[in-house]
Amino acid sequence: MSKVACTALALLAEIPCSARAAEGPALDGSLLDRSEAQPELMRRNYSPGYGRRNEPQARQGLLLSLGLGGGSLYLSNEGPGRLGAADVDFRLGYGFSDRFQMFMDFNTDVGRTNYGNSVGSWTWTLRGQTVLVGDRAGNGLNANFGAGFGGITYDAGYAYRSSSPAGFALAGGLSYDARLTPWFAISPEFFVTWHQIPNVPGVPDDVSSIYGVRFNLLWYLH
Repeated sequence: MSKVACTALALLAEIPCSARAAEGPALDGSLLDRSEAQPELMRRNYSPGYGRRNEPQARQGLLLSLGLGGGSLYLSNEGPGRLGAADVDFRLGYGFSDRFQMFMDFNTDVGRTNYGNSVGSWTWTLRGQTVLVGDRAGNGLNANFGAGFGGITYDAGYAYRSSSPAGFALAGGLSYDARLTPWFAISPEFFVTWHQIPNVPGVPDDVSSIYGVRFNLLWYLH
């Protein structure tokens, strides 16, 4: 083979190698840049939604509430009239998300009968609550409903006091949370409570019911 032919073959053999050598660093560099950039972005929470998924929602966490208000109390054993009553409410529960919370509710309503005796109606209920309309900051309209038991206590003075057995109870409310801080809100609520007043066998049970408005002080402790 002539010297010219050998030189031409050598040049042809070197062209692909040189082209691959030129392309190789550019491809390897771009892949390396991307692989190094992704962990850095993850560490800085630049990945879409990465930080938001780890943040607790506004209504998530320990739920604590204290409420004061008043309403119109009905006791079937006191006749058809209704009595004015003061209302005190305490709640302890947990918010699983912005959409659903559960809590134990202890409620008592105190008024005076037509004979001047003090009477108290109380309930203990377990309730679920959901947000009807609201935002991620914790403001919104809520509805709660639950069941439990309740009773009444009479106080006629002179150390005379009587209590009824506990009967089945239903309770619910419609409230609006107005968030003042990330963990605290005021929550005005329209509430309704009903429970049985068991009597001795052979005598139909009486009932107690109340509706009214209260103002709750509400904490979500993350």
